[in-house]
Amino acid sequence: MFKRTLLTIIILSSLNHAEDSFSSEQFLGIEAGYGTVQSRNVIGIQESDKGVEFGFRIGAQNQEWRTTISAHAFSKNSQEYFRTLLMFDKFVWSSHYKKDDVVFKPYLGGHVGWLKYSSKSGIEDSGFLYGGQAGIAWNVMREVDFDLGYRYSFSDVHSVDDIGSVVFAVNYLY
Repeated sequence: MFKRTLLTIIILSSLNHAEDSFSSEQFLGIEAGYGTVQSRNVIGIQESDKGVEFGFRIGAQNQEWRTTISAHAFSKNSQEYFRTLLMFDKFVWSSHYKKDDVVFKPYLGGHVGWLKYSSKSGIEDSGFLYGGQAGIAWNVMREVDFDLGYRYSFSDVHSVDDIGSVVFAVNYLY
């Protein structure tokens, strides 16, 4: 308990310090996507399930970078997962940031995270997750940012090979 409290205090104080020295916009968002989970069942046969995933996100961005913490849930037929990700995106091009009514910002990025996986065949496992993403973000209003991207993840979970998702998100900038 003490370690969690200490870690929370350190993270919050570093975020507070980063806010003072890093000019950025914070955001909260929701996302929906269509994902494919490639996995192996109990006897090692490849399985693939496609379905809808939902999640939420919180983060900060400036003209060049975006950092996001997100959580997603997926449930389809015989497979379920919950994953949390720490994502870093580099905007590769931006049209006159904050000056146009609509600002397009293509990005490339990477992510690391944690995956909790279970299947109806009795497999329950969890482990690390890593991968990359690409997409385009665009500001439709000063306070609203849309994001459409593709995210591909590898896992060290024995039963899960990879997860690919097309994701649409709406972010509220503050």
